[in-house]
Amino acid sequence: MIVAIVVSIFSAQGVLAQDELAVNDGIEFREYEQEHQEYTEITTSEMSLLVHQATVRDYKEFRIVRAYMSKDNTYKMLLHDNDNNNKVVFASATGEWITPNDNKS
Repeated sequence: MIVAIVVSIFSAQGVLAQDELAVNDGIEFREYEQEHQEYTEITTSEMSLLVHQATVRDYKEFRIVRAYMSKDNTYKMLLHDNDNNNKVVFASATGEWITPNDNKS
Protein backbone atom coordinates (compact mmCIF):
# COMPACT_ATOMS: atom_id res chain seq x y z
CA MET A 1 0.00 0.00 0.00
CA ILE A 2 2.87 2.36 0.74
CA VAL A 3 4.35 1.63 -2.68
CA ALA A 4 1.03 2.57 -4.32
CA ILE A 5 0.95 5.87 -2.44
CA VAL A 6 4.54 6.71 -3.41
CA VAL A 7 3.86 5.86 -7.08
CA SER A 8 0.72 8.04 -7.03
CA ILE A 9 2.67 10.99 -5.66
CA PHE A 10 5.38 10.70 -8.31
CA SER A 11 2.79 10.29 -11.08
CA ALA A 12 0.96 13.42 -9.96
CA GLN A 13 4.20 15.39 -9.94
CA GLY A 14 4.93 14.25 -13.51
CA VAL A 15 1.55 15.51 -14.72
CA LEU A 16 2.09 18.85 -13.01
CA ALA A 17 5.54 19.14 -14.58
CA GLN A 18 4.02 18.56 -18.03
CA ASP A 19 1.46 21.32 -17.47
CA GLU A 20 4.20 23.68 -16.32
CA LEU A 21 6.27 22.77 -19.36
CA ALA A 22 3.38 23.58 -21.68
CA VAL A 23 2.89 26.95 -20.03
CA ASN A 24 6.60 27.77 -19.92
CA ASP A 25 7.14 27.01 -23.60
CA GLY A 26 4.10 29.02 -24.64
CA ILE A 27 2.89 26.02 -26.61
CA GLU A 28 -0.58 24.61 -26.20
CA PHE A 29 -0.20 20.89 -25.38
CA ARG A 30 -3.52 20.60 -23.61
CA GLU A 31 -5.48 19.97 -26.79
CA TYR A 32 -3.35 16.88 -27.32
CA GLU A 33 -3.20 15.75 -23.70
CA GLN A 34 -4.62 12.29 -24.48
CA GLU A 35 -2.11 11.72 -27.28
CA HIS A 36 0.77 13.19 -25.28
CA GLN A 37 0.29 10.54 -22.59
CA GLU A 38 0.77 7.81 -25.19
CA TYR A 39 3.83 9.26 -26.92
CA THR A 40 7.43 9.14 -25.74
CA GLU A 41 9.77 12.02 -26.54
CA ILE A 42 12.61 11.14 -28.91
CA THR A 43 15.40 13.07 -30.59
CA THR A 44 15.05 14.06 -34.23
CA SER A 45 17.87 11.67 -35.08
CA GLU A 46 15.69 8.81 -33.81
CA MET A 47 12.88 9.72 -36.21
CA SER A 48 12.12 7.72 -39.32
CA LEU A 49 13.96 9.18 -42.32
CA LEU A 50 10.69 9.18 -44.28
CA VAL A 51 8.95 11.23 -41.57
CA HIS A 52 11.82 13.69 -41.40
CA GLN A 53 11.86 14.09 -45.19
CA ALA A 54 8.07 14.61 -45.30
CA THR A 55 8.32 17.29 -42.62
CA VAL A 56 11.07 19.16 -44.45
CA ARG A 57 9.15 18.86 -47.76
CA ASP A 58 5.68 19.85 -46.52
CA TYR A 59 6.55 22.31 -43.75
CA LYS A 60 9.48 24.23 -45.24
CA GLU A 61 9.05 27.29 -43.02
CA PHE A 62 8.91 25.22 -39.84
CA ARG A 63 11.57 23.46 -37.81
CA ILE A 64 11.03 20.47 -35.53
CA VAL A 65 11.13 21.60 -31.91
CA ARG A 66 10.14 18.29 -30.32
CA ALA A 67 9.39 14.82 -31.62
CA TYR A 68 7.47 11.99 -30.01
CA MET A 69 6.87 8.37 -31.02
CA SER A 70 4.10 6.03 -29.92
CA LYS A 71 4.19 2.27 -29.44
CA ASP A 72 2.50 1.78 -32.82
CA ASN A 73 5.28 3.78 -34.57
CA THR A 74 3.30 6.94 -35.23
CA TYR A 75 5.03 10.24 -34.73
CA LYS A 76 3.91 13.49 -33.15
CA MET A 77 5.97 16.56 -33.93
CA LEU A 78 5.88 20.06 -32.54
CA LEU A 79 6.90 22.53 -35.24
CA HIS A 80 7.84 26.19 -34.88
CA ASP A 81 8.51 28.89 -37.48
CA ASN A 82 10.29 32.26 -37.40
CA ASP A 83 6.99 34.14 -36.88
CA ASN A 84 6.33 32.33 -33.57
CA ASN A 85 3.68 30.08 -35.13
CA ASN A 86 3.40 26.61 -33.64
CA LYS A 87 1.95 23.53 -35.26
CA VAL A 88 1.45 19.98 -34.00
CA VAL A 89 1.39 17.32 -36.71
CA PHE A 90 1.09 13.55 -36.68
CA ALA A 91 2.63 11.13 -39.17
CA SER A 92 2.85 7.41 -39.79
CA ALA A 93 6.26 5.72 -39.90
CA THR A 94 6.11 5.93 -43.71
CA GLY A 95 5.82 9.72 -43.68
CA GLU A 96 2.09 9.99 -44.36
CA TRP A 97 0.22 12.70 -42.44
CA ILE A 98 -2.50 11.40 -40.13
CA THR A 99 -5.21 12.96 -37.99
CA PRO A 100 -5.21 11.91 -34.33
CA ASN A 101 -8.20 9.94 -33.11
CA ASP A 102 -9.74 12.05 -30.37
CA ASN A 103 -12.38 9.40 -29.52
CA LYS A 104 -10.11 6.76 -28.03
CA SER A 105 -11.75 4.33 -25.62
